[in-house]
Amino acid sequence: MQRSLLHATLAGTLGAGLLPAAPANAQSENAATLPVIHVKPEAERDDGRLRAMTVEPPAATIDHAVTQPVTVVERQDIDRTNPLSTLDVLSRVPNVTVNRTGGIAGTIFLRGLNTNDMRVPMFIDGDRFRGRNTLQFMLIAPSEIEQVEVVRGPDSARFGSDGMGGLINFVTKRAHGNLDHPFSITGGEVSTTYQSNGHGVQATTAIEGSGDGFDLRAYATGRRASDYDSANGKVPNSDFRGASGGITLGYMPDAQQRIEFSVRSAYVEAGLAGASPPYPQSVSRYEPLKVKQARLAYDGNFEGAPVSRLKASLYVDEFDTTLPTRTTTSSKVTQSYSHVIGPVATGGSVAATLRPWGDTQTTVGLDFMHERRPGSESRSKVTTATSVTSTDYKQTGPDTYQTNVGAFVTTEWKPTSRWTVTAGGRFDWFHSDVKLSPLPSQNLLPAFRAARNQNETATTGSLGLSYQATQVVELLGSVGTSFRMPWTSELFTSSYTGSSYTFPNPNLKPERGVNAELGTRLHFEDASFGLTMFRSNYRNFIESVTTTYMGLPATQRQNVGRARIQGVETDWRWQLTRQWNVYGNASYLHATNRSTGTPLKSIAPLSGLLGLQYMGPGQAYALSGEMQWAKGQTRYDASSEYPSAGFGVVNLYAQFQLDRLGLPQLRNTQVVLGVNNVFDRAYRTAATSSNVAYAMTDLNPLLEPGRSVSLTLRTRF
Repeated sequence: MQRSLLHATLAGTLGAGLLPAAPANAQSENAATLPVIHVKPEAERDDGRLRAMTVEPPAATIDHAVTQPVTVVERQDIDRTNPLSTLDVLSRVPNVTVNRTGGIAGTIFLRGLNTNDMRVPMFIDGDRFRGRNTLQFMLIAPSEIEQVEVVRGPDSARFGSDGMGGLINFVTKRAHGNLDHPFSITGGEVSTTYQSNGHGVQATTAIEGSGDGFDLRAYATGRRASDYDSANGKVPNSDFRGASGGITLGYMPDAQQRIEFSVRSAYVEAGLAGASPPYPQSVSRYEPLKVKQARLAYDGNFEGAPVSRLKASLYVDEFDTTLPTRTTTSSKVTQSYSHVIGPVATGGSVAATLRPWGDTQTTVGLDFMHERRPGSESRSKVTTATSVTSTDYKQTGPDTYQTNVGAFVTTEWKPTSRWTVTAGGRFDWFHSDVKLSPLPSQNLLPAFRAARNQNETATTGSLGLSYQATQVVELLGSVGTSFRMPWTSELFTSSYTGSSYTFPNPNLKPERGVNAELGTRLHFEDASFGLTMFRSNYRNFIESVTTTYMGLPATQRQNVGRARIQGVETDWRWQLTRQWNVYGNASYLHATNRSTGTPLKSIAPLSGLLGLQYMGPGQAYALSGEMQWAKGQTRYDASSEYPSAGFGVVNLYAQFQLDRLGLPQLRNTQVVLGVNNVFDRAYRTAATSSNVAYAMTDLNPLLEPGRSVSLTLRTRF
């Protein structure tokens, strides 16, 4: 049973007539023990101690079909690598390439599609986290995360808009302990990480309690670093500092149901490195970037009932960001401040799992999202040799709104013991609206009137087959459609310079995609191997097009782009002996802009990770070595990017479980030592953004961090 859940009272309102009453003595007969991810009375508590790598990858908690390729980066991987940024965690996933824009700032490309373009959505605990597509990965720290789940490939048939390249789900930590005892503080966690490159520090404190059916976790984490050094020198304006914290309260009325309420907030200040014009001519910051979150969830299992499982959730996220920029020329210094207010995103979902006949499992559900984006504010200050001119904050655009309601159904049917058939379908309705003031120019009023009160629908589906050919060999195949509804920032974008316009397009339609996959999974006693081959065709990609408006030059968003992306992904784990493990992945990617016949930019043609781990006797210590590598770009879009060279970066890690090394008084305490980029290699990824209007330098495209020594001291009690 998953840990992301909703209120038991919803069970009564959503399915009271279908769900059997729990026995009055259920809690006493099934004392609920709460481990980190799954809530099962019989589950062994995972106390976070060092343990050997398993042959099979860990299971994902987010809903997905058995035919879909999913990568899970578990807590043991996160603990081993001492990351300060979730970008470093995601870089371990097949066909994920990081576009770094600072110490912890950046986006990722998954199967050639950018999170910044809203084509790979982000979730936290199974609920959508939408509102800062460019900055979202800065808003959650690695120390908050239990595991990261990446569905590779489109998933619109289940989760709706934006899931064209896949999706990312961050599962946060929960308390653990015996819920049948009287409530008490049962433990917690204290950890500190230091990185030599940039003198980065991350510190976390958490307190946990459980009993009387309740569990509680409260935590706070902070991280900061100065400018980091690439192998070629310091990267200015790459510093950051931030803090986050939250409380998660769970209640289990019996061993089969869980209600959860959580609140969380995060605050970040960071620099945008590698910007053009180069530093110090242009300096851009995020000061601050903030989010506040609240969530209520329920999860219940009901054996023998028409509804075997019921999940539901409600959430609200509120964002706020100030973006100061300083531009320096020979005659003046211009300081501008953009205050991006909101959005406030409210949403929720309910999903009921039915077993209508035989070995069939069907899930039906609804989800919704409403987003309110107040118009941004801006002010400026211009300093010359003789004067200082300032303006106050002024709203620069109208408020916008978008509402989405989706209905979905997924089915998993096993006609025989070897065959599994999966199918899914979804219908989405969107309503988008905008106020009519303020506008950059009153001449834009007719265009905004035409763009108001837009309604759009989308239907998506998927079909998959799994065949267990032998006990070892599993064959997989699937087809599916995907879509992306334009965000309000695309529907209602506008500007006026005095000689040109940007104006909204009332006829803007969703982007569409069709994906086909073939693959296999091999399950040996001491090894596992996965292979996926895919081809995705996309149309109606939204691009800025040059046109005219009221007789002046203008740009407008239009559905003109087409693309084809195809590739191969592999991942493996092999337990050579009880002490030695080999693991890794490799990916091939080929992408073409079918409108122009040119390559899509930011594509890593061949990349991967290779790792070797030695687990010491008694799981007292572990030594690991990894190499992250990529082939250089020979096929790239010369009009918009500089090519990246190939690289191979070696990282080394050592973990020590002190209570198993003759220091029982230290209990569950770990020391983790790491050296990243051992040979201080100067490199950048294929996804790192370029500005070809400026010369290629160490900052354009931005170089990745050079050698860094890290040390973590972590104790769980």
